[in-house]
Amino acid sequence: METNEKTLNPEESLKIINEMISSAKTNLSDKIFNFLFWGWAIALISLAHFIVSYLNLYKNPDLLWLLIFPGVIIVFIYNYKKGRSRKVISPIERIHFVTWMAFLISYFLVLFFMKELNYQITSLIFILVAFATFISGFILKFRPLIFGAVIFWIGAIISFYINYEFLQLLSFVITSLGFLVPGYMLKNYNKKNA
Repeated sequence: METNEKTLNPEESLKIINEMISSAKTNLSDKIFNFLFWGWAIALISLAHFIVSYLNLYKNPDLLWLLIFPGVIIVFIYNYKKGRSRKVISPIERIHFVTWMAFLISYFLVLFFMKELNYQITSLIFILVAFATFISGFILKFRPLIFGAVIFWIGAIISFYINYEFLQLLSFVITSLGFLVPGYMLKNYNKKNA
């Protein structure tokens, strides 16, 4: 059996390398969108939930969390469109994608069984987010995301000891420090290295 291996000339090799570098930079900007979108969405919903609950403005402030579902749809459409325009998806990007898909499946399982968990799901969600964020930081070789994961793990520990009425305020702080700060640092890093 004969193999058809083509030897690349230096110009072709350089072109392939430049395309891979450009692809990696584009893919980094996709990840920035995800961290900032979810950082702002969760932080704002948490803060709104805390204010509505603390001031007793509405009987069931937990309904604010239904806003997560349109967010999932928005992020899915955004990532689907970005994914379709990519020429090459590296094995590392696949691992990153699968990590967050595993998070999403786990998140929906927690939501589905939250009654059996006595509706005390914040700690578990913080742990799941920390896990996926830690892997993202490791894959992207970006320490602020690893720091963000540690913040989520610390938040999970604190959430076991804090009064329920302040849990959403904790979620606001933890999400701001765990997603928004690293997300903006990643954005600045991407601008400097573009």
